[in-house]
This record gives sequence, structure tokens and C-alpha cells, in this order.
Amino acid sequence: MRTLRRLFRRLSSWATTRHDEERLQAEIEEHLALQTEANLRAGLPPAEARRQALLKFGGVETTKESYREQRGLPFLETLLQDTRLAIRRLRMTPAFTVATVLTLALGIGATTSIFTLVHAVLLKSLPVANPAELYRLGKESHCCYLGGYSQDGEFSLVSYDLYRYLRDNTKGFSELAAFPSSQLLFGVRRSGTAQAAQTYPGEFVSGNYFTMFGLGAYCGRVLTNADDQPGAPPAAVMSYRLWQQRYGSDLSVVGSVFYIDDRPFTVVGVTPPDFYGDTLRSSPPDFFLPLNSQPFVEADADVYKYDTHWLGLIGRIRAGASRASTESEMRVALKQWLLSHWGEMSASDRSKFPAQTLFLSPGGAGITSMREKYQHWLQVLMMITGFVLLIVCANVASLMLVRGMERRWQTALSMALGARASRLVSQSLVESVLLSLFGGVAGLGIAFAGTRLILHFAFPQSSGLAGVPISASPSISVLLFAFVTSLLTGIGFGIAPAWMATRVDPIEALRGAKRATPRAGSLSRQTLVVLQAAFSLVLLSAAGLLTTSLQRLENQNFGFEQDGRLVVSINPRLAGYRAGRLSLLYSRIHDSLAALPAVSSVALSLYTPQSGGGWGSGVSVDGRRASGSEGDFATWNRVTPGYFEVIGTPVVKGRGISAQDTATARGVAVINETFARKFFRNEDPVGKHFGRGAETSREFEVVGVVKDAHYRGDNPDQPVDPFFFLPEAQADYTKTNLGSLFLKDIVILTRPGANLSIVAVRQAISSVDPGLPIVSIHTLREQVAGQFTQQRLIARLTSFFGILSLVLASIGLYGITAYNAGRRTSEVGVRMALGADRGDVVRLIVGGAFGLILFGLLIGVPLTLAAGRFLGSQLYGMSPYNPVVLLGSVMALGLAALIASFIPALRTSLISPVDALRTE
Repeated sequence: MRTLRRLFRRLSSWATTRHDEERLQAEIEEHLALQTEANLRAGLPPAEARRQALLKFGGVETTKESYREQRGLPFLETLLQDTRLAIRRLRMTPAFTVATVLTLALGIGATTSIFTLVHAVLLKSLPVANPAELYRLGKESHCCYLGGYSQDGEFSLVSYDLYRYLRDNTKGFSELAAFPSSQLLFGVRRSGTAQAAQTYPGEFVSGNYFTMFGLGAYCGRVLTNADDQPGAPPAAVMSYRLWQQRYGSDLSVVGSVFYIDDRPFTVVGVTPPDFYGDTLRSSPPDFFLPLNSQPFVEADADVYKYDTHWLGLIGRIRAGASRASTESEMRVALKQWLLSHWGEMSASDRSKFPAQTLFLSPGGAGITSMREKYQHWLQVLMMITGFVLLIVCANVASLMLVRGMERRWQTALSMALGARASRLVSQSLVESVLLSLFGGVAGLGIAFAGTRLILHFAFPQSSGLAGVPISASPSISVLLFAFVTSLLTGIGFGIAPAWMATRVDPIEALRGAKRATPRAGSLSRQTLVVLQAAFSLVLLSAAGLLTTSLQRLENQNFGFEQDGRLVVSINPRLAGYRAGRLSLLYSRIHDSLAALPAVSSVALSLYTPQSGGGWGSGVSVDGRRASGSEGDFATWNRVTPGYFEVIGTPVVKGRGISAQDTATARGVAVINETFARKFFRNEDPVGKHFGRGAETSREFEVVGVVKDAHYRGDNPDQPVDPFFFLPEAQADYTKTNLGSLFLKDIVILTRPGANLSIVAVRQAISSVDPGLPIVSIHTLREQVAGQFTQQRLIARLTSFFGILSLVLASIGLYGITAYNAGRRTSEVGVRMALGADRGDVVRLIVGGAFGLILFGLLIGVPLTLAAGRFLGSQLYGMSPYNPVVLLGSVMALGLAALIASFIPALRTSLISPVDALRTE
């Protein structure tokens, strides 16, 4: 039945079309008859009268074609016809089609994969209700803890007391929520299980946190203001990702008790699937706890002091309020709060009071620390992929031009038979757009794989349950970007061939259809090759600069030894340890690990080099009052005896931390060379005293000086800071009172040639306390390498794109050289008949190719210098105008050009002169 209906529709359509054609023919004949009759009355013979009528009417077939185009939907019908023709042409040349589609897929796929990251990190809003209504405190993201009653530039972090004051006195916000500015780790164990606690990221949030974001729970409920009250039953919300991956979406999790840092909490709900918290991080929070439960979890912390600023703020603007008015309102509230604490301020804070202010920034994307970290590099990558896409367009355009030149006879014949230039242009453009769309579809697969690979290199720690909340799957925005990029690419590389189609002289093309015409369209093709060479030189030089800079960073003298050292990270606070039990715990861990046969020595520290940690304080020396400025600031670490020997940092004067530095001995410190130069100048520092405040300027006696070592992981290319080391045994936790000051890193030096297994290390620590969670185990070299992940990723991607551009440029040069050599076959035959040898032919063709490369260098060198200047601030210890890198890039481009041009030149030189002349 369906077949009969389809046949009936076809017959009806055919009958209608036939009827229209018959009516058109009748109208034309009627018009010709009237004109013929008029000519007969004028005295013309019947035959001449008919002929004159036809001449006056014009082309009958042209009129019929024009009528057909106006019938129905002319544009769609023409587009459908051109599409069918383009598909038929592409199917008839499978090698050309496959090569072009793959080339486009590489360019579009690379661009789309980078855009996926740009969209997720730079453009995407938080998955919350009405993100445009959100504003955060601060123009830039800041971390961790700030003390005192003044902040440089702006108040970006607030204390709990200041948060409550701003929340209660800012009417411009309908809700103002608070959360820690730093990443937290919780030791978590489900009640009723005997397993050791596992570490998961989490954060404390105010009770209105989820309400402010406009979020409900996936199951159960979210935290409320009732949960965020002193004495409220401990409640927690789990992330959807952890609930799904770790607990298999078990509904019994809601209502269960979990021990978080050895404190019981009831999980009351699960977050929505896409929510990853207030900040885009490589490890999003898995547990959300009420802010007022922080003292319950960290009983020995002092972050609730008035002058301890550790909270970030995000609020939802009230309907009718503006950012400017709300910002002014908060500035007034800030000044009022500071005046209420005037008596507690230091003289320095009081002098800075007039300059204290704050700013609000759009908060729809959350706290943008990752955006600020990766923004510059993502922009660099987008620029690089833009160059690659231009090279791809130039390469494909060159292929299309050659294809168009091969069709010159067919195009000339079409124009001679009356084809309009607009149809020829549209046919060429439709074919180009089809190729680009096919390449875009293939490019999406490459983009998906490329994004996953980039995420693996950018966030190597995101494995297992932890993972950056960036999906490699294409979103609607990414799909739209890929489609628009494909469309614009098709138009971009299709314009030149389409334009060439309109420049055909039918008579000349038909005359030269079988002749060698080497100069036809040669300027356009040569220009494209020149541009490819220029862009390739830019990318090769950028890759060389970034790779050389990375090697300098990785191979610099860090001031410590990396080989044969294992770093084990623990957190005693997660297992419920408090200050009074720490010394015994550290001693037992040291003895247990030192007893392993493969271990040479062991030491513990607050943090190890390049681990990302860093505590600092002001310094006063022998009674000289510290000003609190950056000039009197130093970084410090707390270590156990033998630390410098284990880490491989030599003591250049005096001694290191030893077993004699007990809790009852005099307070001592070991300083680095920069500290000695900065605070003691030309004096011998050993025996001198300093402190962390004006009243305690003789707090520590310097007993030794160690070699400078790079400890800061955030700025490995910056000069070493002034640094001092304190003995763990002399720590006074009643003053520091922070669980974050517990020693967390264990450094193990293995014996030469010995193999220390991770299992043995875990067993040794478990024998001390099975409930002590191990956060991570890795070598010191891996830890240092982890600080250069971003630079390594950019260098690898730039190198990949540089090599890709070189290959594409070589293919383009090979194609145009082979085409030109083929078109000059008769010329080569004449030259060889007149006495030229094969070497002369090879030099002739290769010389022409190198002429194009030379023009590419003339354009590419200035662009390369400009690109080096753009990358200058990201290059470690080297000039952006490095002549070695530039010379290497030129030589690589020249070698690729030689290979690409020599093959067709050699093939042409092997042609017999007689055969070459016969082709004319």
C-alpha cells in the first residue's frame, strides 16, 4: 500500500509537471505566432517572418529554464541540485575527498577541543538558577588565610564575624553565602564499617548556601539555616558524583551516619548531578558541612577569631538593586565593622584604614581561580589553533584550486553553452561547504578524543573518584561552535576556487584544454603556500620557545635532591589527632618506616619542596621592630631532625635541626642563604636572634645556614624567598592552634639500588595506626614535575600543532610542486632536448619551491618575533628573540620543503624528452 501511494504521488507530480510544460510551450508558441503574423503583415516571407520572431523573442530554452527556476522554491531547488552534483563529484574522486576531509578534521577537531576547554573554564556559568544575578566578593581570587584588619588592594576574604555583619547590613543581596577560600580534605568513614578513613575534598558552607544558588537536593534535602546553628545536630550533604561512583546510588546513604574527621555526621541529602560547588576545581567537594560545624570538626582551630579572614562570599542580588549600589552599601558596612574593632587594631592597620575597600564581581561562573590560572594559556592555545586552522584552509584551498584548474575545460564548456557564472560559483561553494561539514563531523570525534587527552595531561591527579568537572562530550555550545567553524572554513577555502571559476575565458580555455598552462592560477596557489610556510614558522618557533623554557624550568638547580626520595602525605587531624598526641605519633611513624630494609633515613615536615604549601610571617631581628611590610616577610617550615640530610639540601654554615633541639631546649632556627643576606647582610648569622614579632625579636637563635632551595610550587621560576626552619619538637600548638600546622609530609630516602614498595610503606604506617589516612604517595621527582603540568601541557600541544602545521605545509608545497612540474612537462622536454641534464631539472623545480619558502620566511620572521614578544612573560630564563630557536625552526621548515619538493622534481627529471614533447 505504501509503495502504491508513493507511485501515485510520483505519477501526480509527473502529470503536473508535464501539464505545466505543455502550457508554457503553448504560451511561447502563441507569442511567436502573433509576432510572426505581425512580420507577415510587414511584407516578410513566411520563413523570414518566423526567424525574426524567434530572434526578437530570444532563446526559447533559456526562457523555459528561467520559468522553471521561478516555479516552486527556486533557491532550495537550485541548492538541492548543486548539492547532488557536489556529492556526485566527491564520490567520483574518493582519494581527494578522503584526504581533504581528514585534513579538515584535524584542523576543526583541534580547534573544537581547545574551545571545549575555553568554554568550560572561561565562558561557562555555574549550573545554578539565574547565574547572572550572582556577584562575588573580590576582583581576583585569593586563597587561604589573611590576618589583621587590613588587606592590600581590596578586602577579598572575610572573617566569620565580618561575614555575618555584611550579611545582616547589606540589603542589596537577597542572600549572601559564605564558604572557605581554600580546598579542604576530610577523613571520611561510614559508620558500621571497619575500613580506615578515606580522604575526600569538602567544604564548610553557610546554611543559606544552597538556597542562595537556588538548588534543591537530588534526593533527601539540602542544608538549611537551621543546620548552621551552634549546637545543631551535625548534618552533611554528599555530592552526586561520590554517591553514584562510590556508593552505587544507594538510597540508604541518605540518613546514614558518616564519621568525618572522627566526628559523626548524618548525610541528609545528595546534590544535583551537575553541581560542583562554588569554584571550578580539579577535585570538586564531595561533602558539604554547615559552617558552624567547623569548630566541632576542627576543635583546635582558631579561624573564628575576628581578625582571621578565611571565607569567600557569593550573593544573589535583590530584584531592583544594582551592583554599584550594593557595592557602596557593603563598603560602608566594612568601614563600620572596622571602626567597631578600632581598639584591637595595630598601628599599621589603623594607618591603612582609609584605603580599605571592597569590590563586587560577576559571580555567575563562581570563584574563578582556575579561570585566572588558565586564561592566558587558553588564549594562547586558541591563537595557535587559529593558525593551524588557517594553514588547513590554505592547504585545502590549494587543493581546490588545482582541482578547479583541472576542470577548466569542463567549466569553459559549461559557460560556452550558456551556464551563468553565479551557478558555477554556487556549485564550487556548495562542494567546499560539504567538504567542511564532513570534516566537521569527523573533527568532533577528534575533538572528543583530544579533549580527554588534554584533560588527562592538564589534571593528572583527576583519576578514580576525583575528577575535574569538565566533560569531554560536546555540549550544545561546542556543537554550535563546530558547525559555525566548519561553515566558515568551507566558505573560507572555497572563495578562491569559486572566484577562479568566474575568471575562465571559454575560448582561451577550450584552446588550451590540452596544453600546458603553468601560469594559470599559479599566483593564488603560490600565495597560499607562502602563507602556510609563514604560519608554520610561527608555530614551530613558539613550540621551540616553550619547550626550551620548560626544559630550563625542569633542569634548574632546585637546591635539593630528587632521586631516591619518596614523599608520603598524611593528615593526622583527619584521624582525630590533637596537639598532645602528635610528638608520639611522629616518633612511631619515623621508627616504623626507618625499620624497613630498603629505607636509609626518614624525616617529617610541615610541607616538602614544590608541594604547594607555604606559611609565612613577619620578621624582627635582634630588637629591630618589624614594619609588617613585604620587605620584613619570610616563609617558614617545621621539620624533624635529619630533614636536610634526607631532602638533600646541604648545610653551608653551622648545623641543621638535630635531636638536641627538644621542647625544653632554647628556641632555634635554621635559615637559608637568602634570609641571611636579607636580614643579617654581611654579618655572620650563626648565634644571632630573630622572631616573628616586635615583642619576640629574640624568639629563635640561628644555629645554621642551608643552601637556597625552591619550595614554592606556584612560582617555580621566581627567586627563592627568605626561609627559616623550626624544630618540630619545639612547636607550641597552644599558640599556633591550627590543625593545618600539623606535620603532613614524610620524606623517605631509600638505600642505593634498593626497591621500596608502596605496599610496604602503607603497611608500616598502618602498623602505627590503621585509621590514619594516607592522602598520597609519590616520588619527590613526580612532585616537582607536577608543578609544571600547565607548562608541559602547553609545550606539548604547541609542539603537536607546530609539527602538524609543518606536515600540512609540506603537503601543500608537495601538491603545488607536483602540479606545476606536471604542467611544465613539455618545457622540461624542450630543456632536456637542448642539453639540460637531470640535475638542472631538479634545481629548476626545487629552486621554484624554495623561492616560495623564502617569501614565507620574509612574512613569517616578523610574525615569529611578535609571537615571541607575546610569550615573553611565560618564558623562563631566556629571551623571546632566541636566535637558536628561530634558526632551528627555519632549518626544520627548509628540510621539510626540500623533501616535499625533491620528490616531484626527481620524478619529473626521469621523464624522457621524447615522451615529454609528445604530451604537448
